[in-house]
Amino acid sequence: MRVRCHECGSEAEFKLAEWRCPCGGAWEPAILPPFESSKISGDDYSIWRYGKMLGLDIESPIKRMGVGWTPLVPVDMYGLKVNLKLEYLSPSGSFKDRGVNAMVNQLVFMGANMMVEDSSGNAGASLAAHSARFGIKSKIFVPDYASPNKLAQISIYGVEVVPIAGPRKAAEDAAQAFAGIRRAYASHAYNPAYLVGQMTAAWELWEQLGQKTPDWVLCPVAQGGLLLGLWFGFKRLFDAGLIERLPRLVACQSAQIAPIYEAWRHDQDQVKTIEASGPTVAEGVAISRPARGRRLLQALKDTDGKVLAIGEDAILKAQEDLAHLGYHVEPTSALAVAGLKELLNCLKNTDTIVIPLTGNGLKGKPKYQQR
Repeated sequence: MRVRCHECGSEAEFKLAEWRCPCGGAWEPAILPPFESSKISGDDYSIWRYGKMLGLDIESPIKRMGVGWTPLVPVDMYGLKVNLKLEYLSPSGSFKDRGVNAMVNQLVFMGANMMVEDSSGNAGASLAAHSARFGIKSKIFVPDYASPNKLAQISIYGVEVVPIAGPRKAAEDAAQAFAGIRRAYASHAYNPAYLVGQMTAAWELWEQLGQKTPDWVLCPVAQGGLLLGLWFGFKRLFDAGLIERLPRLVACQSAQIAPIYEAWRHDQDQVKTIEASGPTVAEGVAISRPARGRRLLQALKDTDGKVLAIGEDAILKAQEDLAHLGYHVEPTSALAVAGLKELLNCLKNTDTIVIPLTGNGLKGKPKYQQR
């Protein structure tokens, strides 16, 4: 798999021991095949439906997990028609499965016999589930404040869980230090194949909307793999002449720790490290600085997007509002619905709006009951 660093422009063949560019930047695919409708595997309802266009070293999975082709459900919210993409129905209960499935298949093909990751919950659970399915060992470094429900889920798959005291960055540092030549750093923040897997969400939306592009897509954003995957995926459709415009992408962050929002509102082209002003119920976005910050800002500008910083009460109210419609998601997932409410003055009744519901609410205690 050929990879490129957006920070310095270097290109290389992707290797297990070189999980990021020597300059410190995150690798992304250097060459992606053009999107061609004729190459869709019509009888495959997983991310491998698009296997011939993923640009990985393999076009079909080594082992199947049933990841992808999640339902798209129209609902009425706050006076608007909204399409909810039910990513939390993935095997491990979150959208992370989409990227992790592509990543693990690629890494196993490359010879990895152990996976290492740092995660506050969902990415670790997804990697643990895939490790169990593939029969390989994994070691997951987690911040010690992570949801007990998520830690229990990671453990049930039989992997080693290592709690790390301190900020979220401490778990990342520990995982990177442990990774080695055959111990692949299977990072949702840095791995290029993870981005490839997330592209498939854009292609599914295009098919599910009758080969049309939405006007808006709102996502909770920490490392931003889903938002970048959507951007890459829709750009491929645009380049193929299959859509006339890109959707406007909206990054929703917690106001307690919002590095992308701070860079956006100050019109910066880099995302700087910031400290949290306090704990957030949206623990999945508690990231002080994303690995692909510059790329995220580029995606937002390219799509005439927006960045929102959402308060704690608004997050909890959005979680409750979704539950009363029949969708129980974790607070991090509810961020995007809270963002929808903040954007009401910008939206039209005729707009096609998509919100991926990224994480199952059963992963943690219903936080809105604590208000």
